[in-house]
Amino acid sequence: MREPARGLIARYRRNIDSIVARCHRVKARQMVRSGPSRSELLFLAAFLGVVVLLVGLAFDRVAVERSRTVPGVVDGFFGFISEMGKSQWELFPAGILVLILLAGCWNIVPPMVRVFWAQFGAFAFFLFASIGGAGIFVNIVKQFIGRGRPMTFELFGPFTLEPFRFVYDFQSFPSGHSATGGALIAFGFLVLRRWRLGLLLFGLAIAASRVVVGAHYPSDILAGLLVGYTFSIWLAYRFARYGWAFSLDPAGIIRARVAGLRRGFSRPGRATIVLAGLADALIGRPVWLPELKPIGAAASAESKFDRNRANDE
Repeated sequence: MREPARGLIARYRRNIDSIVARCHRVKARQMVRSGPSRSELLFLAAFLGVVVLLVGLAFDRVAVERSRTVPGVVDGFFGFISEMGKSQWELFPAGILVLILLAGCWNIVPPMVRVFWAQFGAFAFFLFASIGGAGIFVNIVKQFIGRGRPMTFELFGPFTLEPFRFVYDFQSFPSGHSATGGALIAFGFLVLRRWRLGLLLFGLAIAASRVVVGAHYPSDILAGLLVGYTFSIWLAYRFARYGWAFSLDPAGIIRARVAGLRRGFSRPGRATIVLAGLADALIGRPVWLPELKPIGAAASAESKFDRNRANDE
């Protein structure tokens, strides 16, 4: 058992070292782009804080009263949405996928396969880090604020604060589910652009469900959405500085690095090679790829044709 374990640890170290070295090379080549100034960020934070406060004053009390009168069918539906909004549904698959990919022996597979799974893994890690990071931040802030949840409304009203109570009843602001929703919305706009409307609606539904089931106030979910979204954008910018999953165009706009993913999905033959390459990388030796040499030759010819056509255009 010791030898396989040592080999697996060696793969992890080699792959992590390769990722870190590439990130540093990319960062060294990039021009330094200035982001928003500290004063601009403080102004934006203050403005959003005022918006959240106004939403709380206008809607929090009313929302509690309305949530207690919704029909059982509606409450059950939003209860299901609320359950789907737990971060575990994204964190576990993304984290496991990253661990699996880091265990691969990628020097034995073609460059197309290596690039495809490198980009796929980078986006999986970004999703894991954005949702996990926003969740950690929200759960720390909750303890400092200690806002009572709607279940304490009858006793204390909507604006009671009990910092450092460390109990569920006083962990309302901001909403953790909504932070997950905000991160998913950002992921849709940054990466899955074709699905951005669906992820936008899903993220908003997650946030709204927390009000309907009586777990949060509207100001809680708005703050959670803002935290999840802004943290994800900030994290994407940090990734882009190192050329990992994202890049920065000359105007400083974040772009997802998806060329390798599109190439892998562009033809059925390429998709077959990509999956076979993953299997071989995890096995540690070429097993399936040699059986697909005819498809590989065709995919290579298609790739050259695509490049030549792009050059002609």
